[in-house]
Amino acid sequence: MNLEHICYGCFREKTNDSSICPYCGFDNAEEQPFLALGRGTILNGRYMVGKVLGIGGFGITYLGYDMTLEIEVAIKEYMPSGLVTRHADRYNVTLTTKETDQYTSGMERFLEEARILAKLQNTPNIVSVQNYFKENNTAYFVMEFVDGVSLKSYLASQGGKIPYEQALTILLPVMQALTRVHAMNLTHRDISPDNISITSKGESKLLDFGAARFSSGDDKSVSVILKHGYAPEEQYSSRGNQGPWTDVYAMGATMYRCITGELPPDAISRIHNDTLKKPSELGVQLPVAAEKAIMKALSIKAEDRFQTMDTFEDALMGKKAAKASKAAKGSDRVKKEKKKVSPALRITIVVLLVIVCVMRILNYILEKDSDTYSQSNTGTSGGTSTGISDISSVPDSDVSSIPDSESPDISDVQFWDYTSNYLNMSISIPEGFVEEEDEFESFRSESKARGMKFDYITSLGGMPIYSLGDAKKNAEVGITSYAYNQRWRDCVSYEILSQGDRKIGDLDAYEVVCTVTFKDPEVIDEYRMIYIEGQNGYGCYRIVGDYGPDEDLAREAIAASVETFKCNGPAGTVYEMFADDALPYHFIYWDDSDSIEFERNSENTLVIYSTEDDSTYIEIYYNPRTSEMTAEAWMDNSVKVFAENLPEAIQIGTRATYSKGGVSWMMDKYEYTIDGTKMYIGSLSGEVEDYVFSFLFMTDDRTELTTNNMLYDILESIRPVN
Repeated sequence: MNLEHICYGCFREKTNDSSICPYCGFDNAEEQPFLALGRGTILNGRYMVGKVLGIGGFGITYLGYDMTLEIEVAIKEYMPSGLVTRHADRYNVTLTTKETDQYTSGMERFLEEARILAKLQNTPNIVSVQNYFKENNTAYFVMEFVDGVSLKSYLASQGGKIPYEQALTILLPVMQALTRVHAMNLTHRDISPDNISITSKGESKLLDFGAARFSSGDDKSVSVILKHGYAPEEQYSSRGNQGPWTDVYAMGATMYRCITGELPPDAISRIHNDTLKKPSELGVQLPVAAEKAIMKALSIKAEDRFQTMDTFEDALMGKKAAKASKAAKGSDRVKKEKKKVSPALRITIVVLLVIVCVMRILNYILEKDSDTYSQSNTGTSGGTSTGISDISSVPDSDVSSIPDSESPDISDVQFWDYTSNYLNMSISIPEGFVEEEDEFESFRSESKARGMKFDYITSLGGMPIYSLGDAKKNAEVGITSYAYNQRWRDCVSYEILSQGDRKIGDLDAYEVVCTVTFKDPEVIDEYRMIYIEGQNGYGCYRIVGDYGPDEDLAREAIAASVETFKCNGPAGTVYEMFADDALPYHFIYWDDSDSIEFERNSENTLVIYSTEDDSTYIEIYYNPRTSEMTAEAWMDNSVKVFAENLPEAIQIGTRATYSKGGVSWMMDKYEYTIDGTKMYIGSLSGEVEDYVFSFLFMTDDRTELTTNNMLYDILESIRPVN
């Protein structure tokens, strides 16, 4: 490469001595910005610095050239302009203040961002970090160079705005990428059309990660980095409470700018006089639900916005396409078609009366024992369930490892790479295993004798899975529930060969190896079950491999396959977790409706209802358990209050008791008729650790009192938050 003829705008050799490149039009005679490194500078003995691509308050980004790989890259230099300047040698960085600790701390956090982002190297729609290092008394990222135009430039080329459908196509992949980023406790803080690039292949890429985050040392900020119109109010303060909701606002503003052609007013000015107009008021055509979602994302107060990017995405789309696909292919529960019912279900005298009655129950008990409540939590409760009759038990879970034996040579075994965008994972599959047509994420050999299956579980043997620890605790139940729920309903016994903690890459995991015996005819298969921590805040990955106990080659091939597992972020799942900072509990539920709303009516009351078809109305009350406040006391007092205040309500049958999620629940049923409409009311209560949970459930269908899917999920999974 002749450096005298190199173009620092595209790193091609020019054919003449002209300063202007005939390929890209860049003028080498153009002066480099004052703080920037000189063009042609070599960094880390490998990267050549080219033209400046952008300058921010805390960094300079250059076009670069990797002389080893012979590809263009982007190089970002840590350069907090308020603290440093370029030395006279035009290489080193020199402090202009005495804030040495602040500068050093900022540099280390800058590099820590690079280390984390390097782990996202294979994540779609994020510009990946390929290298990072210190030099010239500062630090550098080396990132992939995106050949394309910024969304800002693209909007300008389209007359300033684009249709909603096109904006969604461009921004949706970026939103999904941000969900993965947020799962790693990172916040971008600078989302705008300038930091989203559309590549020459039509892909969306998110650029310039976390510049504002690394502006500070400890808890103080040098200054506030933001873009007016895109930054929420908390970003205007160096001590503002920033998180995923901060990026939600910026993404909402970006969507608004794309479809309206106008920038939202500054968040600070909106606090005193909110002049933000709905897109429809500006003549934009878009779905009503999408407009509501954008306006909610642009709420001034952080608590009024979507708290996560995926909930914003759900609201824009109604429901994730991946969820619908998974529900259609992988459901293990028959979903009922919801029917329209009388609007009397929620907004009626009977509903109001019953709510008053139940609140009187609470007040009656609270007044009796208001000084004795304990607020302690002791951890998630356990439970056991077999799922298979006559199955042999294992008395001691501390089973020794499989005896050492000579491993077969698998050097000739070929693997093929498989990626699941829905589960957000990748793995190498042994050659000969093909995906089953009727199964989701399931692979079997041609003879069907060997196979592998991947899924993301939120329950195991009827017990909720909030963490890998829950899966570990219920691992043996997982053997029976897995066998029972697959096609092997004739299994008669199992034997655990080994189990214990392990690592899959950087992820914590728990592995169980066992044999399962089947009848008709008698067959023994070996199973390798691995539970791997997820990124969703609940649930975990599960990999199951099965093969004959004498098939050493299959055993080793599947074991080798497991080692290649990579998690790229939160997995798609039709289940979601409800959590509210003001409520000391959470639960996991099947997200099968776009119309379910959660509303906290008081400090201990949650109301769940359907806004679309009135098919669901549930109230949840919780109270610390005491000698006076028990599940049975709640139920007994509810009978008295119903009798006193709703004498027309007829109790159906006797009190029922049944188990869900390892908890014993009591339930009374009532029938009530208003304006010719027969309605059914269920009163339930149970004790979970140190809390009494009580429910009020109303419907016009008697069978729904015990079969409503939302209620079923809550009873199975509700747990105090530690």
